[in-house]
Amino acid sequence: MPDRPSPAADAASTQAAAELDDLRAELDAIDGALLDDVRARLEVCTRVAELKQRHGLDVLQPGRMEVVHRRAQDYAQRHGISGDFVRSLYGLLIDEACRLEDRIVSGADPAERIVAGSDTAHRPN
Repeated sequence: MPDRPSPAADAASTQAAAELDDLRAELDAIDGALLDDVRARLEVCTRVAELKQRHGLDVLQPGRMEVVHRRAQDYAQRHGISGDFVRSLYGLLIDEACRLEDRIVSGADPAERIVAGSDTAHRPN
């Protein structure tokens, strides 16, 4: 007959599972907020691109990208986060912002827009 865990072990396992569920729920909420913030960032980038298009400004602004990267690296250092991770994360964010800006400034596809407070990209009728 296999050994059964003691009642104390069962209780500890049940408590650990409940704590794990709570932590996962906390992560899920943070992930939702993170994605909302990424969407909001891209929505602002869309408005920046529209302004650049209206005024004939260059899409690529290396000085601005450097400021954003430096601020992110400073934050990482102050908070004990990997600089490589933050560099990669901001590389992805900036690449997507540039992709959106290029599309908008070139006028290639005005159907793709990030809309404030929306869960999906706006597609005009």
